[in-house]
Amino acid sequence: MGSGQEEGLPSQPGQPDHDAGGHCGPDLEGAGRASATPTTPGLPTSCPPADPDDAEAAGPPAALLEGLLLGGGKPSSHSTQPGPFFYIGGSNGASIISSYCKSKGWKRIQDSGREDYMLKWCEVKSRDSYSSFREGEQLLYQLPNNKLLTTKIGLLSTLRGQAQAMSKASKVPGGPQARLGKDAAAATLEDLPWTSPGHLRPHRVLRMEEFFPETYRLDVKDEREAFFTLFDDTQTWICKPTASNQGKGIFLLQSQEEVAALQAKTQSIEDDPVYHKLRLRGPQARVVQRYIQNPLLLDGRKFDVRSYLLIACAVPYMVFFGHGYARLTLSLYDPRSSDLSSHLTNQFMQKKNPLYVLLKEDTVWSMERLNHHINDTFRKARGLPRDWVFTTLTVRQRLPPGC
Repeated sequence: MGSGQEEGLPSQPGQPDHDAGGHCGPDLEGAGRASATPTTPGLPTSCPPADPDDAEAAGPPAALLEGLLLGGGKPSSHSTQPGPFFYIGGSNGASIISSYCKSKGWKRIQDSGREDYMLKWCEVKSRDSYSSFREGEQLLYQLPNNKLLTTKIGLLSTLRGQAQAMSKASKVPGGPQARLGKDAAAATLEDLPWTSPGHLRPHRVLRMEEFFPETYRLDVKDEREAFFTLFDDTQTWICKPTASNQGKGIFLLQSQEEVAALQAKTQSIEDDPVYHKLRLRGPQARVVQRYIQNPLLLDGRKFDVRSYLLIACAVPYMVFFGHGYARLTLSLYDPRSSDLSSHLTNQFMQKKNPLYVLLKEDTVWSMERLNHHINDTFRKARGLPRDWVFTTLTVRQRLPPGC
């Protein structure tokens, strides 16, 4: 999420260019899409848990958004100068947020220590605490500890921990990926989504292996050696840095020579005494994943769907959903191709194609265009309902986990 807005993309606030397939961005400890007052650790919320009797007096979060954003805001009683003020501590979405706030007459401040802001847009280098946060008067863009989902290693560890906990609770052996992460904390039965809301019977929960590719961490010796042992030339694997975006640092592994080179590089780093002094051991903060060679294609090209879910409040639970758009590659998909622009849907990668200037509009489809395409191409052949994108797909995207 450290990048600016991509050329040719719809104007969406705070839109990171995640690596295709991994759906994870850089480690943005302290960044997110929520205005929040801390309640339960790790849960973003713009209003604290309160008794139902207090709900009417407190007012809904929507009223705060309307009053501060749509109404143009009002000068803070804590400020000694005319405002309102806003602070942006990073580049992701900065131009969109800045232009909107300035159109409302707000003034941008550069001092991250000032407390008289109306909106504070945080990233890693400008994280904030809630010691001086004034609920009902300020908006703070921050999702603490989001690295558990927004980095490759963080997401992998979280999913492994959940898989282990569910396996333990159900007394069903977990898959190989769950067994790799043995240090994850176990959840209780109450934490597990065994039943759908309003239903007494259990519903089937997907196993990790059914939706997440086989993955190994290069910063863990046992996992690294397991990968080097199992690889052969009939497979394709993809190597990704844990915290990056725009497809940077990603490469394919399609031959023994490439894997041998990677093995030699990781070994030389491990043998370097300087490496052992690094707190984060950055040089090896990577994962390798078994490449999905038969992905779902759109007109013969790889694609992904980017949708938006804003958690406005946790208690009561209130979210805002945005359909977003679909991203496509310019080149037709060829599993044996070494051209990354045919494997990754990132706009940053597509710009490297010499035809991008002429065909860039074909790399981003609105959801309306995708819906029309599904109706015309797949509805009858696959027996899908009309407007499948805006019915079945949308409902599944909007449901909370476990529903």
